[in-house]
Amino acid sequence: MGGGKPGNTVITLTVDTENIKPNEQSIKDNVVFTDNQSDPAENPGHPDAYVSTVIKGSSCTWQGVAKNGRDTINITDVAKKPVGGGADILEEIALGDPFDDPKVTAKVKNKAITGPESYNVTFMINKNESQVYTIDPKLKMKR
Repeated sequence: MGGGKPGNTVITLTVDTENIKPNEQSIKDNVVFTDNQSDPAENPGHPDAYVSTVIKGSSCTWQGVAKNGRDTINITDVAKKPVGGGADILEEIALGDPFDDPKVTAKVKNKAITGPESYNVTFMINKNESQVYTIDPKLKMKR
């Protein structure tokens, strides 16, 4: 191992596209967050309580998958919550092309930051721009 780059976090939204409806409770009930930092998976129905761990100086990528394996999930935006966003962990958020590169990658600040940051993730299903969904999980920096 030794030096080298810190581990980059990958956060996956698994969406139950067959049951999701465009209301807050349905979105909460049909999106599950997981990541590659061995954070416990969230309790279904409470993605707003899900906290992903990121590592200072690394990056964080959000990607979406459909539970049925057929539909496409395109993440169109990741942004700190304008009110009550908490800590400032993300430095720069690079949106992919929502159609051709449906992921979002952010740089994590290269300094120790305590406390969680609340942010919004916006996604669409099967490239349907007329129906977007937003969900608000949290990030924290690994100690």
